[in-house]
Amino acid sequence: MLWIHPLLQLAATALALYVLHLGWPRFQANHLGRKGKFMWAEHVRLGKYVHILWMAGLVLGLYAVGQAWGQNTITGGHYWIGQSMMPCIAGGYVTGVIMDRNRAKRRYLPLAHAVFNIVALILALAQVVTGIAVIRDFMLA
Repeated sequence: MLWIHPLLQLAATALALYVLHLGWPRFQANHLGRKGKFMWAEHVRLGKYVHILWMAGLVLGLYAVGQAWGQNTITGGHYWIGQSMMPCIAGGYVTGVIMDRNRAKRRYLPLAHAVFNIVALILALAQVVTGIAVIRDFMLA
C-alpha cells in the first residue's frame, strides 16, 4: 500500500506540468499581450484530475504512513510540505471551478488560480525530493 502513494503523486505531478503548459497561452494573452490558442476544455478537465489525484494521494499517504509507522510526522519535511500543499490545491480547484462555471473575461482571478497551482506544483516537486528520502530511509531500509 505504501507504494501506491508515491506512484499516484508522481503521476499527478507529471500531469500538473502538462496542465501548466496548457494554461501558459492564457497567461500570455492576459498579461503579456501575446496571442495563442488556449485549450480551455482540456486544461479544465485535466486540471480537475490533478487536484483530485493530489488530494487523494495526500489522504492515502496520511493513511498509509499512519498504518505503517503509527504517526504521520515521522516523515518530517515530507509531511509538512504535504500539509502546506493542501490550501494551494484547494485554492487552485475553487478558483478553477468559479471560472469554469461563470465564464467571463477576467484578468486577476486566472492569475490567482495560476499562483495557487504553481505554488502547489513547486511544493509537489519538492515532495519528489523529500519522498525519495522517505523511500530510501523508511521503505527500503
